[in-house]
Amino acid sequence: MRHKDLFKTYIWLIETFLHFGALTLSELGDLWLKSTISSGVPMSRTSFNRHREEIEDIFGIKIVCSRNTGNKYSIENIETINSNSVESWMANTISINNIIAENKSVKDRILLESIPSEGGNLQTAIVAMRKSHILEFDYKKYHSLEAKHYAIEPYCVKLYHRRWYLLGHYSDTKDYRVFAFDRMSNVNLSPGKFNINHSFDALEYFNECFGVALNTSVPVQKVIIRTYLNERYYMRDLPLHPTQRLVRKGDGYLDYEITMRPTEDFLGYLLSRSNYVKIISPSSLAEQLKDMAKSILTRYE
Repeated sequence: MRHKDLFKTYIWLIETFLHFGALTLSELGDLWLKSTISSGVPMSRTSFNRHREEIEDIFGIKIVCSRNTGNKYSIENIETINSNSVESWMANTISINNIIAENKSVKDRILLESIPSEGGNLQTAIVAMRKSHILEFDYKKYHSLEAKHYAIEPYCVKLYHRRWYLLGHYSDTKDYRVFAFDRMSNVNLSPGKFNINHSFDALEYFNECFGVALNTSVPVQKVIIRTYLNERYYMRDLPLHPTQRLVRKGDGYLDYEITMRPTEDFLGYLLSRSNYVKIISPSSLAEQLKDMAKSILTRYE
């Protein structure tokens, strides 16, 4: 089987178990023969077991058999697929690629968002992370006239709003800083190496912020946002933050509570939702958003 067809098979297996849940090998075989990618050729137990091993190796997704369910196979770590993990992102990306590849006749009517790959800089940074090498680069802020040279410990990379960011750690001060890849140049691995703090958790580090803006001078607070019209359902289906929960239902509105550091980036996003949202508490944050709205009006006067 060609590599392209193998990947289609892997994605088909993942999607089938996600859709149908636990399946016997016989049930899986029937579904396989009904699929367009089988070409009427049955999937043997040996092939299936080989595919399971490859899926675990590539995506980190385990397909296991349970005697308690009558020797049915299912995805063991289903939370991996339903999270914002690398494995989930890989599986979803390849799945979309397969869908488009199989429907080339309408590809001009499938419109996607462009995400800059950042050339080789992203790859260089990830290699530095894997090999624990210091990363050196020149960095020019938007308001700066000249670039500044940095040598930092690369701790993690994050994609946010179609932009790649690097979280760097200073070995001398122990401070962290976020860098945007599109502002970097002359990115190279330094011969110097570092030992990562093994207690560091990337998800936990960004858990208190909105996106990548982590301003520790802003305290963690419980923010209650009232949403109106369709915004009620947008926030329900696409939560703004992992801590988001519904706390109140009213006549024409829903209130959501989020525990985080409400930075200016967060307020800017709420401001973009105009009259569809309102901060209920804390009142000081509501006043801050009101002042931002007033400054916008002033620009138009």
